[in-house]
Amino acid sequence: MKIGEILRTERESKGLSLADIEKETKIRAKYIQALEEENYDEIPGAAYCMGFLRNYARFLEIDPDPLVYQFRSQVEKTNQSVPSVPIDVEQTEKKSQPKSVPFRLSTKKVKAFFGFAVFVVFIFSIAFVFFSNMERDTPPSETPPSKPPISQEQEIDKQKAAPPAEEKITMQLVGNQRCWTRVTVDGNVEFEGNLNSGETKDFEAKDSIQLRLGNAGGVDVIYNGKKESPLGNPGQVVEKEYLRTS
Repeated sequence: MKIGEILRTERESKGLSLADIEKETKIRAKYIQALEEENYDEIPGAAYCMGFLRNYARFLEIDPDPLVYQFRSQVEKTNQSVPSVPIDVEQTEKKSQPKSVPFRLSTKKVKAFFGFAVFVVFIFSIAFVFFSNMERDTPPSETPPSKPPISQEQEIDKQKAAPPAEEKITMQLVGNQRCWTRVTVDGNVEFEGNLNSGETKDFEAKDSIQLRLGNAGGVDVIYNGKKESPLGNPGQVVEKEYLRTS
């Protein structure tokens, strides 16, 4: 999905108008509309576009990093320079940095410091001697008798007697983009909702795991420790079931 479609769809799903967004974020409604229509010429500069885009996305509870990356890619295709930080922010950071002040110690402070150091060394010396004497006076603890070694035949019999480990299905979902996801484990829905970029979900089943992805290209599926091929393209709805082989 495009940037504007993602923003508009999320805003409308929350039942918010442009005026509501302007009131909460302090971003003018015409700039919000320009973001949703991807009419970036209405916004004064790429730096302001990225700033408005981040604030708007965070207000809608959307991860802003993929949107900013997509915006930068679009702007770079038009051969426009994209500053990583607005100029006024850089100047503010430079002004706010404190000037370094040379550190000096007076003679009284130096004497007090060395006196304290000598006192600390003296205390540690006394403690060392005290605990050393305690260790000498403590009788050695009796060593418990060691168990006889287990023969190879006994080890084989032990392995035969042990029940085989029950095989299970393991699955890990790693979000690359925002994706609506439903996971059904052994017939029970364990997760249903949005899997955000950078978010990870782990599941374990005895017999089956069924997936339904609203954005198949935005999720990595790791099945039994191995990464699966993409289940579909970005924006594609895909449903797949994983069954225990044995």
